[in-house]
Amino acid sequence: MLAVVMAGLLLSASPEDVERARTDFERGAALYRAGDYRGALSAFESAQAHAPAPQALFNVARCQERLGQLADAIESYSEYLQADPAAPDREVVSARITELRSRLPLEASLRVSVEPPSPVSVDGAAAGVSPVAVRLQPGTHRVRAAQEGFQAQERDVELAPGARVQLELSLAPVERAPEAAVRDAVGPARGGERRWTRVATGVAAACLAAGVSFGISAHQAQGTLRDGQLRTQDQVQQVYDTAVARSAAANGFYVAAGVIGAAAVTLFFVEPHLGAHPEAR
Repeated sequence: MLAVVMAGLLLSASPEDVERARTDFERGAALYRAGDYRGALSAFESAQAHAPAPQALFNVARCQERLGQLADAIESYSEYLQADPAAPDREVVSARITELRSRLPLEASLRVSVEPPSPVSVDGAAAGVSPVAVRLQPGTHRVRAAQEGFQAQERDVELAPGARVQLELSLAPVERAPEAAVRDAVGPARGGERRWTRVATGVAAACLAAGVSFGISAHQAQGTLRDGQLRTQDQVQQVYDTAVARSAAANGFYVAAGVIGAAAVTLFFVEPHLGAHPEAR
């Protein structure tokens, strides 16, 4: 088929365009066999742009069909039949167009334009660089446009059966603070950090929580002595000892929480000046 295509191109295009189309056509055929239908589509479209030929249109339609772009495939198949009225597979292609049209109402078309042109993904799958058109099943789809140096944009798009939706996005540049301003903002903060204050506060909170836990446990142990259940003297003594031990542990944790909490308050006022440059104090 490639030889037939090239023979037809020689009659209507310059040698340079024919050679470029030949290269694109061969590249598209290789990508199609490898299953890279999006890459093959781009190659066949480039071949068609340099030296129009019916067979290139047919291959464009096949790629679009594989990618689920049914409306575009129908249009390309129709252009193929118009470009080659005597096509030997006219009946087969016509039947294919009819079959695709029967499926078309179940799908929707989404075209995404981004300023500046950026890579676009739909539902996490790469769709190409904007502007890009995709065929999708009805429902909600997540569209994302991202480019280095710009803030990414994400939108949820609701598509009705057979709908044709145009989505336009604009990416804002990422604002970067001047280097000098960053140094001024970050430098003095080193002397003002309250790292040990946070540590002391966390330890005090942990001690307080442990004290509360032991206090509740001691109260529960004491409560078992009043539940009316018959126990031996040894059992009563064991429960009593447990309650006393837990109560003592709770009091110890309360004292530790108070001491460490006081230290945290002191550090809150003192620590920002520790290690700071004399001029920054």
